[in-house]
Amino acid sequence: MNRRRLLGIGCALVALALVPAASPARAQLLVPAPPPGLVPAPTVGIEEKIDPALRALMASDPQKLLPVIVEMEPPLPPFLGAANVNRALEALDLLRLYGIPVAALSLIDAAAGFANAAGIDALSLVPTVAFVHQDATVGPQPSAAPPAPPAAPDQVSGVYPRVVRADKVWQQGITGGGVTVAILDSGVAADADLVQPDNRLLASVNFADERLTSDPGGHGTHIAGIVAGNGTRSGGEFTGIAPQANIVDVRVLGNTGSGRISSVVRGIEWVLAHRAAHNIRVINLSFGAPANLSYRADPMSAAVEIAWRRGLVVVAASGNGGPARDTVLTPGIDPYAITVGATDDRGTLGRGDDLLAWFSAWGSPDSNAKPDLVAPGRRIVSLRVPGSALDTLFPERVVVAQNGATYFRLTGTSMATAVVSGAAALLLAGRPNLTPDQVKALLVGTTQPYGEDSGQVLPDPIADGSGLLNAYAATIAVPCDAAPNPVLLGGFLVGTLFSPTPVACANRGLRPADGFARALYPVLFGSPLQWKDPLAGGIFWALLTWDTLLWNSAAWDNFAWDSVVWDSIAWDSIAWDSVAWDSIAWDSVAWDSIAWDTFTLD
Repeated sequence: MNRRRLLGIGCALVALALVPAASPARAQLLVPAPPPGLVPAPTVGIEEKIDPALRALMASDPQKLLPVIVEMEPPLPPFLGAANVNRALEALDLLRLYGIPVAALSLIDAAAGFANAAGIDALSLVPTVAFVHQDATVGPQPSAAPPAPPAAPDQVSGVYPRVVRADKVWQQGITGGGVTVAILDSGVAADADLVQPDNRLLASVNFADERLTSDPGGHGTHIAGIVAGNGTRSGGEFTGIAPQANIVDVRVLGNTGSGRISSVVRGIEWVLAHRAAHNIRVINLSFGAPANLSYRADPMSAAVEIAWRRGLVVVAASGNGGPARDTVLTPGIDPYAITVGATDDRGTLGRGDDLLAWFSAWGSPDSNAKPDLVAPGRRIVSLRVPGSALDTLFPERVVVAQNGATYFRLTGTSMATAVVSGAAALLLAGRPNLTPDQVKALLVGTTQPYGEDSGQVLPDPIADGSGLLNAYAATIAVPCDAAPNPVLLGGFLVGTLFSPTPVACANRGLRPADGFARALYPVLFGSPLQWKDPLAGGIFWALLTWDTLLWNSAAWDNFAWDSVVWDSIAWDSIAWDSVAWDSIAWDSVAWDSIAWDTFTLD
């Protein structure tokens, strides 16, 4: 019996966790008898290796080719060559055998393609396959219909940089210069507010369908303007949060306004491969997909966590499915990411009349407190792409500046997400040595109150996270884990001083996604093993070594992830970008439409 089938949650068969065993006899030696009252867990069947949402689609039409991501188990030591790339290519070969291959996803030891019900069942029976995911559609999510009474026809928000106090940061001489934000979206057009007087649009790549124009949707350019527009065309009337930050355009949404999880993973992989060349420090994800599973089984969450551990701040939208609970989208459900909900700033500078936007999603399948914070997201004015899908569908949303230049207004947590990404760029421009955890701690730990005069009652205390973004307070606060200031008297050290008190640390005690643990296994192998509970499940964990350990769910739960010194990881030994970028047949992907015209953005 495959040793992976011996695993069960809460059961002593959990001697668990890593590679398939060399022999059944050795496996038995690693599994002590269950304590009284405990029963061995059932074996893992193919049903549990297939995404339930995918299983439902298989049942409805067994012959239909369905979009899938085939994720592999970790490779066996010794690790020869590029272990992650090799695993991804193995997954691609399996798709050639049982379906239609599209692209290797080396970042998460996986490949994307298409297969029918019989092919998916066959894939799930391969011992080296860990999970078959639905390659779900992602995109900016339509918001709920606005409540009555609607906003005044002339209510727009060009004041959002001042609402979140970014203008106070600019007064310190910090405007985002030198920091690059990756915009994974529908594309970014070379608007004057991004390329004049200096070109800050550093690179453009495409992981969606054929790109006939730079941004056929218009959504990505709007996002880029909120992050880094400098107001050149409007004479400074409409500017973004970090007006000197750089942008890279990573197109992952097609002409219909949608992409797939695989295109997002591939985009994140490209960002990781080119982060040093462009000094990319922040990834903006102003879209999502319905969260049908825990973040632990989510491939986008795994990709986000790898980027986070590699030093990239990932900012994701909570989604527009509010005001109901448990509506946060993936990858916003991931506990490591900075997840952003939206407020309505009412087009005014004062924060007392602000409201939590009715559409702002909150709550996650794992009961994680999401979003982490909120930012203005209603009727936000930013860059317009004339002739784009959104521009054509909503001509009434064109905003004319005092000098006659035209901009565009949009509503959604997508816009709020870009506000926070801009604030992260400001923070990193002032303190480039901050880690992603410190950036999150500063942004989430320094928020400001709002809405005290609005009379609004939140649906739940966690619905708006820690409160409204305060970019200025974040830049002057002391980061978590900051070294104390030495106090000297007569040349002698007499003590240390913190002033002011550091913000609370972020992302402590978290358990990463399964795909993260599998993908990082080759570089974690051989490092010190530290456990949260040395006797969890009746197992003497201290007696286990890498050679006797099954790396699986129970071990991931018990492993002390905070004990890993991530800065010492040999990241350069991981080859995620060894597959030729132009070898991907993205034109064979069925790009499901999310229908821009279904948006009820007011």
